[in-house]
Amino acid sequence: MVGRKSTTSNNNDIKIMKCLLTFVSIILVAYALSTTAGSRHYITQTEISYRVYKIDSINSFYLIYAKGRDSLFKIVSKKESDIIGNKIEVDKAYSFKLHSSLTDFRIGNVLISPRNLEVNCFSYYDETQICYEGDSIRDLFHADNLRGLYFIKTK
Repeated sequence: MVGRKSTTSNNNDIKIMKCLLTFVSIILVAYALSTTAGSRHYITQTEISYRVYKIDSINSFYLIYAKGRDSLFKIVSKKESDIIGNKIEVDKAYSFKLHSSLTDFRIGNVLISPRNLEVNCFSYYDETQICYEGDSIRDLFHADNLRGLYFIKTK
């Protein structure tokens, strides 16, 4: 009969269509997950004015709480002595150059993407554990121009 495919040919066509449909579905789901997970904002480095609203410490680290761009930031700074600069104060603003603790995070030689990494605390080398602040602060930051509690002006 002319125009009629064999049963084997029809089964192959169905298998190909199922594979194609599965592949397209996986791509769409992966894209949807990446855009949803990527909706969290991770700051790699930025320089804006941050108003310090609290200073605390734990073991050998200072915790500087600041507000900038309608967001709250928790900045970790190692306690140091003999620093030349301006000591930061509560209720004053500074142009911190911040780096997120979640960017360029590596386990071994494998770069871990922030959207694949869900952590609540970081352990520092002296076994100090510093955690997020509930839902208000979801990342820890380090500032290039902060040594201890001293703001270092940079170019």
